[in-house]
Amino acid sequence: MSRLDNRATDRDSTIAAVAAEALAERRPQGRILVAFDSDGGIQQALTEGGATVVPWLRLAQDGKPATPWPEDGPFDGAVLRLPRGWASFEMALHALAARLAPGAPLWIVGSNDEGITSAPKRFDGLVESPETLTIKRRARVLETRRTDAPARGALEDWRQTVTLPLPEPAPPLELASYPGLFAHGHLDAGTECLLRVLPEIAAGVRVLDFGCGAGVIARAVRERQPESVLTLLDIDAVALHAARQNVPGAEFVQSDGLAGLGTRERFGLILSNPPLHRGKDEDFGMLEALVAGTKQYLKLRGSLVAVTQRTAGVGKLFNTAFGHAELLLETNQFQVWKGTPK
Repeated sequence: MSRLDNRATDRDSTIAAVAAEALAERRPQGRILVAFDSDGGIQQALTEGGATVVPWLRLAQDGKPATPWPEDGPFDGAVLRLPRGWASFEMALHALAARLAPGAPLWIVGSNDEGITSAPKRFDGLVESPETLTIKRRARVLETRRTDAPARGALEDWRQTVTLPLPEPAPPLELASYPGLFAHGHLDAGTECLLRVLPEIAAGVRVLDFGCGAGVIARAVRERQPESVLTLLDIDAVALHAARQNVPGAEFVQSDGLAGLGTRERFGLILSNPPLHRGKDEDFGMLEALVAGTKQYLKLRGSLVAVTQRTAGVGKLFNTAFGHAELLLETNQFQVWKGTPK
């Protein structure tokens, strides 16, 4: 685990510990919906206090099951660990509010530098003005209660259709997307760089889109080579929900790394605009694991093509990991590298 990955894990553990201590004093009872408690500390504290906890995780970290939307209610209360990005927060808040009766408690937990103090500005009238239950170790727990304002409580209430222009001569793509997904509503500049130098793909070649998001890269591959065999992998259940709509008939794998692929036929090509953050913190661990672990998932003469920011130092990684490494494209912000094992 990299130093930055450790930092992200420590942040989650610290926030979970602060929240667990505050909620242990409150001792909520009944069915409590707990959203995005990746550390598990909040769930444990509530369970030990006598509550029945129903977890909701969007991200399949450490092999934990994840779903795009929480179970149906009603619930007697809910806890929301502040997610990354206000669009994701607003969507999650509506999901939880739709499962709470008026007057039911909601606790929101996060750190100061994640923006927890700004959360009340985005309550949409769904909950009352909050009380700060605790402030400790730069983390806060806000306590509020459900109002009777209507909530957008189904995932498809948030579905949007977006049109993305691709590098010429490819036509634009019309895709399903949801708030909070990577590059929601526009073509990411790094993805555009990768698509500009996309290798020729023969019919029948197995292609993996690693960290697929809503499936933009895989869909572009299908448009260019309809007979490619596509697998899409992502940690985020909402991203995969969108990708299933955008690339029907492909294979989908929910995992936080290559290990989720298991044992299978190898790929002729792996494409990726890999995630470089875990929560708020920058984290190159996923990129390093992708480059280091690619060999066992590539066929003979198969290749990994990845785009990252120039500051990521991908050239050194590729030259160390592969028998042949080639810089396909470089801009002021991005590099696209191709690696082929010996």
